[in-house]
Amino acid sequence: MKSKKIFLVIVTGFLLVLLLMGCVNEPEDKEFKDITDLYTLTENADNTYSYSLTDVDGNLLFEKQNSVKEPKIETITPDVYGLVTQTGTGLSTNWAVYCDVKNSKVSETFYYVLAAQGDYVICADYENGKHSIIVQNMFDKSAYFKTYELENVSPVAADFIIDCKFDVAGNATVTYLTGEDYTEAEITINIS
Repeated sequence: MKSKKIFLVIVTGFLLVLLLMGCVNEPEDKEFKDITDLYTLTENADNTYSYSLTDVDGNLLFEKQNSVKEPKIETITPDVYGLVTQTGTGLSTNWAVYCDVKNSKVSETFYYVLAAQGDYVICADYENGKHSIIVQNMFDKSAYFKTYELENVSPVAADFIIDCKFDVAGNATVTYLTGEDYTEAEITINIS
């Protein structure tokens, strides 16, 4: 009979320990179910849009009021989202801001955005009479920044870039227009 009491006390103690362990709060991981937990969008009475994006702790990362166009949300990585807005037709009218919702980072605003993948954003640029492609780290320009000058770009095309795609190795192929006859040419950029 004494051994049954000892056994009962040990089992009860063990169950009590398990019960108490279940009550201990584990540190909350910064995970969320989907972007709708962090993103708000309101269509205003004047047909403009106001939107915001917070990090996983609820801190405001980016906010825009009275935007003429609703942004498209792109998932770059599980923690990085792009708020991409096209204000006209063609890639030249794209602008974007990237937000890392886990690490509370916000990028600068990028214009003539072609694509983004991993830590990199690819944009087109026209400066000092030269057309180029810029690839840079979206949160830290000093970590990675390269310019690729394009040759014989069509002088009459406002949208001189017509496409940008990544391959399975992560290289970007940019298609652009050349010459007076808008001949398509490509440049492949190894991003590493």
